Amino acid sequence: MKTYRYEQAKFNVSVTVTGIFCLLLCVVSVTDVMGVTDLLPAPVAALVLIVAGYQVWNTFVSIANPQDVIIDEESITFGAFGRRDRFAFADIRSFSVREVGGDARIYVRVNGGGLLRGRYWLQTLYMSDGKELFQWLEDFEYRVEPDSLKARARRSSERDAKRGGSPLPNRIDKTGRK
Repeated sequence: MKTYRYEQAKFNVSVTVTGIFCLLLCVVSVTDVMGVTDLLPAPVAALVLIVAGYQVWNTFVSIANPQDVIIDEESITFGAFGRRDRFAFADIRSFSVREVGGDARIYVRVNGGGLLRGRYWLQTLYMSDGKELFQWLEDFEYRVEPDSLKARARRSSERDAKRGGSPLPNRIDKTGRK
């Protein structure tokens, strides 16, 4: 079993404090929409409520920004704030990894994701052994989704590397010479 953990101080600032701030924005927005306070115009308060509410949901309900990723022989588990979403490998039908800014931040969807579980933002730059986690996730996606465009590109790249180089012709400089 291997546990990858988001650095506590960074997690506190980027996830927990952001979630609490958005929760406060929700309270202020609700009171403004109800007419109890007059800090924001009602349409602006409604918009703030939707955006901040979505962030609160992602942070505290669906744990879309997990602090821990635990991988054992039978499953992968994402967890934060005392909640754990465990996915047995045998039950995973689809697994998608999308890189945002290289391997520093990735978006993982398990079995299509949903409102309560299955979609996670991982800040691998700030996680213990983040590069190893990123590589494991990429390899697992490759095994689960062997017919995806990403998997086909990976196989093609691996074949090219075995042949000793790129299949592209030599570059031609601006004068037309090779």
